[in-house]
Amino acid sequence: MQLTFHTYLILTLSLLGLFTGIFYFLTIISPDKKVYKKNKNYRPMVSIIIPVWNEGSSNGERLRKTVESLLNCDYPKDKLEIIIVNDGSTDNSLSIARSYEKDGVKVFTHNKSKGKTNAVNIGLKNSKGEFIAALDADSFIEADVLDKLIPCFKDKNVMATVPSIKIWKPKNILEKIQFLELLSGVFIRHVQSELGSIPMAPGAFTLVRKSFAEQYGFLNPNTMVEDLELSLRIQSKKYLIENVVNANVYTSGVKTLKAFISQRVRWYYGFIIQIRKYKHLFSSEYGNLGLFILPTTIIFAIVSMFIFTYGIMMTLINTANWIKDLMLIGFDFKNFFEITIDPFFYTIDNVTVLPIIMFFAMLGFMYYIKKVSNEKQNIFWPFILFSLTYWFLGSLTWILSIYYYIRKKPIKWGPNYFNS
Repeated sequence: MQLTFHTYLILTLSLLGLFTGIFYFLTIISPDKKVYKKNKNYRPMVSIIIPVWNEGSSNGERLRKTVESLLNCDYPKDKLEIIIVNDGSTDNSLSIARSYEKDGVKVFTHNKSKGKTNAVNIGLKNSKGEFIAALDADSFIEADVLDKLIPCFKDKNVMATVPSIKIWKPKNILEKIQFLELLSGVFIRHVQSELGSIPMAPGAFTLVRKSFAEQYGFLNPNTMVEDLELSLRIQSKKYLIENVVNANVYTSGVKTLKAFISQRVRWYYGFIIQIRKYKHLFSSEYGNLGLFILPTTIIFAIVSMFIFTYGIMMTLINTANWIKDLMLIGFDFKNFFEITIDPFFYTIDNVTVLPIIMFFAMLGFMYYIKKVSNEKQNIFWPFILFSLTYWFLGSLTWILSIYYYIRKKPIKWGPNYFNS
């Protein structure tokens, strides 16, 4: 077999993926798993903050589902404080929120929208809980989530605990892609938790010790990724972030491709800014986080962008050469769609075997995380759609993020604009 640049590229990427896959496999089969059992004798005060902006459509169906999932959870009602912060809504969101005051829900409001982060900070300042979390108004929790998350805090070195964030009942292609994207994130955080280093605790219902926020500051309103900034801040103080893989929180994905790309550009652009800010974490002093997790995150982002760029370039070159060859030989286009399949001409070598192994390894990991996270929804077709499209969508959004970062283009999120 002639080893071309293309062949070297596929082999290198496949071996890199295979090494990472083996590392993940050895991590998840390790007998030294962290186990946090429910403890009904340990029920500290918890405050949940719901930032709300214009959730009045369909009679506030999404907001009502969010609030009622909290009201109906298994945690003792006298130990649970629910706070809704109306972020300058222009519809009937405030009246819907106040309809729950009879159930003990506290409502705060201001006339002009200041953004989600500021809304959450208002809730934090007015909360009484020892532990605090934010829950988006389009999300809901399973009844036992708090009972599963709270025991982690028996370890005084744990500053935050992360549930599994998933898409609820994906319907169209884009929602199914997001469903698998978030499920792969659940798997990654599960592995990272076993390694003792979670660099990114999603804002949706991550529980944090209020004492940490009081000592080191609340959410940073000057960043477009306040959850990532808080996560890296916790890690920089050498505290732990834990994950409880079967504590499930469900959310709805974005509905349009434009919104999908815009959201990911914001995430990745914000990631670049925060990594620059916390570059000191790339050190053996921070264990697996500095030596493996953060470096591999950046390596895979660079690799995905290179594959995307190289793939587009080679596609254009090969297409141009193909058209030129057709013109030279006087190709008869009436036979263009005739397909002849002859197994004799198909060969199996390392270039084809390794990607196939990686595909089935990834599928196996997804079925593993489906099982351990108690996920009931089907994952097969979302996985196929994700595999066919995310190499393009993920790489494209990374490239756009770097372009925005280099050009210092502002990113709009809510009423605010952010840049580097």
